[in-house]
Amino acid sequence: EAAYERTLTVDGEETTLLVLDIWEPEQQGEGSRRRSQCLQVGNAYVIVYSITDRGSFESASELRIQLRRARQAEDIPIILVGNKTDLVRCREVSVEEGRACAAVFDCKFIETSATLQHNVAELFEGVVRQIRLRRGGKDSHQHLSPGQKHKESLTRRARHFLDRLVARNSSKGALKVRSKSCHDLSVL
Repeated sequence: EAAYERTLTVDGEETTLLVLDIWEPEQQGEGSRRRSQCLQVGNAYVIVYSITDRGSFESASELRIQLRRARQAEDIPIILVGNKTDLVRCREVSVEEGRACAAVFDCKFIETSATLQHNVAELFEGVVRQIRLRRGGKDSHQHLSPGQKHKESLTRRARHFLDRLVARNSSKGALKVRSKSCHDLSVL
């Protein structure tokens, strides 16, 4: 378990983020309880996968589903991050697949290289902006009618995404998704 603070200035306002890197995959017993606790706390979630490891991408997608189930009544910012862009020759997950997953699961998307610090500052600034946008926009969402709040079910979106993922070998355009703005971390 790693914890650190990162202080940054976003839109002229200084902010300190407390970052907890506590997720450990495939644990039993105590680790499983900690995983459940991780899903219940936090003002934002950054789900990271390696672009060089399709298994980590699939695990990230599954974690996204678990997270939304655990906090379905809340509008928590979730950012899907494809890391290790410096290893582009070993890429197993395309940018299009990452964007499609983010669009289907209604979260933001960015690719980074922690080694080269590429898009890392943008990621943290995006986390801060997403938290601010969602906190500031709560009042406007309370006035919507139930019909306006209706979204396609998570299960249906996941199934649709997986159908397109499986179909990727049969047609080049299978994963092209029109996204609201999954790549723009400064808007909802």
